[in-house]
Amino acid sequence: GVEYMHIGDPAKCNWIREKVENPSWQKFDKEKKLHIFERLCFADTFENYLASKFNTTKRFGLDGGEAIIPALKDAIDRASEMGAHSFII
Repeated sequence: GVEYMHIGDPAKCNWIREKVENPSWQKFDKEKKLHIFERLCFADTFENYLASKFNTTKRFGLDGGEAIIPALKDAIDRASEMGAHSFII
């Protein structure tokens, strides 16, 4: 979510609203959408595997954070393309 209604300038509020509600940077082709879907499925399957394999161990699941998996993958890929050599998470 994006909070912007506290901004007093209506022009700035409208600009943010336009960018958030119609994100042109999120136009993905079918291949990219399939890749994102595969990453989400992998994250969910891996979490289910851990739950069944270590059912008595206290652990923290993704619980709604599945979207971070493809986001991190994309961020790391883009940073690598731009010359990054290591990542600390």
